[in-house]
Amino acid sequence: MKTITRFPHEYTETEDCWIPMPDGVKLAAKLWLPDIAQKRGVPTIIEIIPYRKRDIYAPRDAMHHRYFAGHGYASMRIDMRGSGDSDGIQGVFSIGGEADDTVEALKWIAQQPWSDGQVGMFGISWGGFQGIQTANRAPKELKAVIAQSFAPDRYRYSQVYRGGCVLLRSIRWSSQLFGYKSRAPDPLLVGDKWRDMWMARLEHDTPQIAAALKHQAHDRYWSARAIDFRNIKAPFYALSGWTDGSYVGAVGETLEKLSAPAKGIIGPWGHRYGHLGVPGPAIGLLQEALRWYDHWMRGKDTGIMREPRLIAWMQRSVPAKSFYAESPGRWVAEDRWPSPNIKPRRFFLAADGTLADKGGRAAKRTWKSPQTLGLACGELMPWFQHGPSPELPGDQRMDDGQSLCFDSPPLKQDLEILGTAKAEFTLAVDRPTAFICVRVCDVAPDGASTRVTYGVFNLTHRDDAARPKKLQPGTEYKISFPLIDSAYSFAKGHRIRVAVSTTYWPLIWPSPEPVTLTLVAGKSALWLPVRPRTKRDDTPPKFRPPESAPAFPRTALTPGGRNRTIHADLGKGETVVAVTDSSGRNRYDEIDLVAEARSTERYSVVENDPLSATAEVTWAWEFERGDWHIRTETRTHVSCTKKDFVIRARLEAYEGKKRVFERDFEERVPRNGN
Repeated sequence: MKTITRFPHEYTETEDCWIPMPDGVKLAAKLWLPDIAQKRGVPTIIEIIPYRKRDIYAPRDAMHHRYFAGHGYASMRIDMRGSGDSDGIQGVFSIGGEADDTVEALKWIAQQPWSDGQVGMFGISWGGFQGIQTANRAPKELKAVIAQSFAPDRYRYSQVYRGGCVLLRSIRWSSQLFGYKSRAPDPLLVGDKWRDMWMARLEHDTPQIAAALKHQAHDRYWSARAIDFRNIKAPFYALSGWTDGSYVGAVGETLEKLSAPAKGIIGPWGHRYGHLGVPGPAIGLLQEALRWYDHWMRGKDTGIMREPRLIAWMQRSVPAKSFYAESPGRWVAEDRWPSPNIKPRRFFLAADGTLADKGGRAAKRTWKSPQTLGLACGELMPWFQHGPSPELPGDQRMDDGQSLCFDSPPLKQDLEILGTAKAEFTLAVDRPTAFICVRVCDVAPDGASTRVTYGVFNLTHRDDAARPKKLQPGTEYKISFPLIDSAYSFAKGHRIRVAVSTTYWPLIWPSPEPVTLTLVAGKSALWLPVRPRTKRDDTPPKFRPPESAPAFPRTALTPGGRNRTIHADLGKGETVVAVTDSSGRNRYDEIDLVAEARSTERYSVVENDPLSATAEVTWAWEFERGDWHIRTETRTHVSCTKKDFVIRARLEAYEGKKRVFERDFEERVPRNGN
């Protein structure tokens, strides 16, 4: 990453900018204002998230907001209501209220003397959600959006559910928010009222997992929080990474359904901005962003709209590792999406255990998956926030050996896919609630197995995701569901493997009872989106190398890091997956603040007993400046019975060594198709 220190424009930084809301709440914002704004109004680029602009995210925020300001844009980082230094209380899945606040912020910005009335949005994850949710309101001030790892629908694309199955990541994410919402504002900005604001946040803080589990179907709760692509008028640049399984499919869906001007990039990255992308190659996303904003807010002919609609990283066959810095492959381009160049190819799961072009005779294959199948799955959305860590799926042979597998013959030539693979199965199960997982793997001549894509599906959603319906044991069903979008080049001589199971732990919560699957081979198939090479591939798209402005300065007092371990107790038959994560202890030099975040995750299950499954996540946050020292600690524990999820949680807050707040939570939520 190249750090740029000299820009076309000088700029000032204002830490305490306050944006009033109609109900009297004030949102805290940091403003980077270029010198040109003293003479005339300039366009503004905003990022609005609940992750605090003063400490742990401040170094990253400065890298792009300073960059935009240095190129003549006003740039703002806004703390969402109830977070950071903003007034009010942050809601639970309050997407509507958050969009309301953002629309009001846009109106306020447009009225400022340094504004020309135009606003663009920039963000990843929650910032990306804000981008598309605000665009859904079509405010006149919004002229362009760049959103990475975003969700047009928080049920289908999320850290909560996948294919109607409960993701264990939902407990980690809920616990993270539980901790986020417990943090106090900074007295240096809000003054003496900081403690009253803190106590109000603590009083309203609840474990968000309870709200999520009360809506296990794609019901009105979720549909009311989804966007309608027909409402979006602002030009929209959609980005994600193939490794970011939660959100990557939103790029293709957006390009397909959006009538407003749109472009997309999908890199090899995890849940990270493209200019910070891991696995690499990272790209010059900030230069690309300037081209986008210059085109739509300054009327410059940057050529960006004459370029392909979708640019994607075509991953090449590579031995699987739990971390790699660079992804072998190349950039490919499609002028239209869906692309007419891509043709679905059907591979039948044949009775002899092969993948074949023709179905052949029908035969029933019976399989019972162990509860611990999935230990090689890696993490749902690798982040690599603290550098290299074992978050990617490793060699799949351990999971393959416990799955019902179908292998192609060795490929006679390279075969490339780009888009959405789909499973079409005829099957029966012996329990009223059951899930199915399908993994597509690249098997090298030496037997190494690399996961290319996968999908999980709750069979009680076979007719309607809004109304789960129990299965009739022994009854055959025809089901169809998509796998996570992918791009991959299978090498000549390799095999394509389809691995089928009824468990995928610790990615999804186990079904109430062990399930035996009967798959009808010969009538079941996998569709792959095959992309033939074209002459255009000989001149692949190019991006500029990544660059940014200087980060907000910090001094590392103790190192951070993330690690993942697996422990098997052969006597108890219990397997535990544990994750530790620490930001390290850092001093943010310009504001003399010391901050640290720590978390632990523990997921356990006993073989043959899905009701033994538990998940426990802890978070601790510490902030210190002089004699001001606060700490919050949260713990969330989820277990189950055959009928219910059982949630137990605790929140504690400390000033110095004195505990000033504590609360315990306990709730049972009925299982609904899960």
